[in-house]
Amino acid sequence: FSFFSGYQTLHSADIVMHLLTARFAPGPNYSLWFSGRPLIVAASNNSVRMMRILLEIGYDASIRNLPGYGVMSDNEVNHALLEAVYRESDESEKLDTYEILRLLISQGGANPHLPVTARISGKPQTRGDRAFLSSYLKGQLVQDEIPLSAAARAADSEAVACMLDTYSSALGKCTTLRRNDPKLRSQPESYFQLLEEREYDAVHSSVDAALVVSLFLLWQRSSSLSSYGRCALVLYKRRLSFSSTAVPRNLSQRAMQWLENCLSIRLLVSPPSAKNNSMERYYFEAPFVQYRIPHDMVKKCDPYFMDWSYVLAELPWMRMNGIYCRWMKNNVSGSSEKKRVGYSTILAEDEFFLLADGEKLLAHKSIVSAKSGKLAAQLRFTEGPREYSSEERLLVHVDLPLSVAKMLLCHCYHGSIVFGLMKSPKNQCHQLLHLALVAEQYLCPSLLLECEIRLLMQSSPSSCICLQCSGGGVSLKEQVDCPIRLQCLEKAERNLGNGGCTSVSCEPVGMCAYKTSTFVMSSSQSGLISPEIALDVLAVAQQLEQSSPCGQGFYSMKYCRSGSIGGLMSTMTMPSFCGWNIDADKDIGAGCISVPFGSVKMMAIWIMLSDFPAVIKSDSYLRQIKSDYENEINEVDSSFLLGARAGNDEDAILLLRTCLEELADSPFTKKR
Repeated sequence: FSFFSGYQTLHSADIVMHLLTARFAPGPNYSLWFSGRPLIVAASNNSVRMMRILLEIGYDASIRNLPGYGVMSDNEVNHALLEAVYRESDESEKLDTYEILRLLISQGGANPHLPVTARISGKPQTRGDRAFLSSYLKGQLVQDEIPLSAAARAADSEAVACMLDTYSSALGKCTTLRRNDPKLRSQPESYFQLLEEREYDAVHSSVDAALVVSLFLLWQRSSSLSSYGRCALVLYKRRLSFSSTAVPRNLSQRAMQWLENCLSIRLLVSPPSAKNNSMERYYFEAPFVQYRIPHDMVKKCDPYFMDWSYVLAELPWMRMNGIYCRWMKNNVSGSSEKKRVGYSTILAEDEFFLLADGEKLLAHKSIVSAKSGKLAAQLRFTEGPREYSSEERLLVHVDLPLSVAKMLLCHCYHGSIVFGLMKSPKNQCHQLLHLALVAEQYLCPSLLLECEIRLLMQSSPSSCICLQCSGGGVSLKEQVDCPIRLQCLEKAERNLGNGGCTSVSCEPVGMCAYKTSTFVMSSSQSGLISPEIALDVLAVAQQLEQSSPCGQGFYSMKYCRSGSIGGLMSTMTMPSFCGWNIDADKDIGAGCISVPFGSVKMMAIWIMLSDFPAVIKSDSYLRQIKSDYENEINEVDSSFLLGARAGNDEDAILLLRTCLEELADSPFTKKR
């Protein structure tokens, strides 16, 4: 057959047809005749007619394994499928190549998701061997190649779509035939579900591998941005059709780890072990300074250093109804009225008014200045050289909604927001993003930390995370040995010494921390971050990268990967807040992020890459695209903006590239 392959396709097909029909009697043994791998040669020559003849006459697919009926890695149809993908076709020959792919899968029973030995014996030299040799010279030689991944590497999105669609149809027919087989009717439903689950597992593993290849090459080769981007989009959209349940699967944890590893070393390496697909857990610790009222100002200080929380409870605008804090309910409200110390007389000279939305909010200069750099500057500017009587209080204007101003003050006093958070996860996420921008504007790094921790919390984000409710403790100055905590404490003391506070009614007593843990890509969501809102989280995180608090050394988010703290940490549902501390220098898989919202940004990136179809269907994405189109409507053809599919694909590809660049620069891959 290889001799006739040099002739024109029409003549070769006629000769093969004659040999098959004239020489063989009914029911012949084809094994010897087809030992020369004619299907592979036909695929190499891109001969659709030859392929049809061989499949219809020489290969009886009805007596061979269909998709899902056993391993076919040694079957010639799978080798022919890989040959058709390897073959470098001109644009004029592409349609024939795609037809060959359809024939091999639908009639030949080929499986594009099973690995095929790239180099086999007993086969004449073919055009696909050039791709094999090219990979060998580039150091990318692999023993087994999956046809779908080979098409992704070639940036052939049409071939990827053709194989996925054809196999989906063939697999559906196979499932129907199996369920209607009289020999299998006695089997329970669980038998069929188990087989189908295994088939879908193999498909998802293959699609994930092809997707990692496409995404890595999309990031690596900017000159082929559109080609690899379209491959990735096809894989994202088509993989939704392969599921035995109503809930579509997202990109697996194993695939995400593989992609992150490839990006970090800038090389497309082999995937991790198939057994390594467990959910990865991260533990976070955000240290911040705890303040108290000096001993010489009060007769009896609170032993738990909650002095300013008592002050908050006595402020006239603070309402105790509906607050989240259990400690405040038990200690400073209702039946516990007698426990109030009466700080209003002690701190009278420290009082001022914060004016928001036309309403005056009584506050104290010392604690507000210690927490917020901008409010400290406003207080110093307002005081100036002017003299005020003891009855006249300073008035500081802020351009904030009243509810936001109250939340800002509540955090300054108590270390946690105790009211006003929305119940809807999506709305609360937006609310926390807005508060984070307010914290950045008013130079309040501890509020930024609280917003970041709340976004990462797996459960009960609408709760109090103060020192008492979280079960934490204060490390006094003389007890602090962590370099990161020491740096924060030294910065706070230096800030007081340089006039950061306009009075001496508060002092840093020690360090405490917000703590939480979260799974990566658990149920397509980490904390409050979901695919529908991940784009907004990314936008805010990028805006905060250059925020001023990170340059002042106040912002630190320590992290540790699962299994690094102790022996059983990876199996705990939620470690106690006071039960562990992260050593960013010594713990395996630990580190420290000094950029605000760095950890939240990476969670958003992981979620977006895990479930990208949900992202491009979200209101956040559509709102962003609409905004871009309105800005460019005078420069770009409106028909392209409104109707062309390519325009939408290009926007999605650019977003994918942005996510990959962020993942390649992940702070979790760098030691502090």
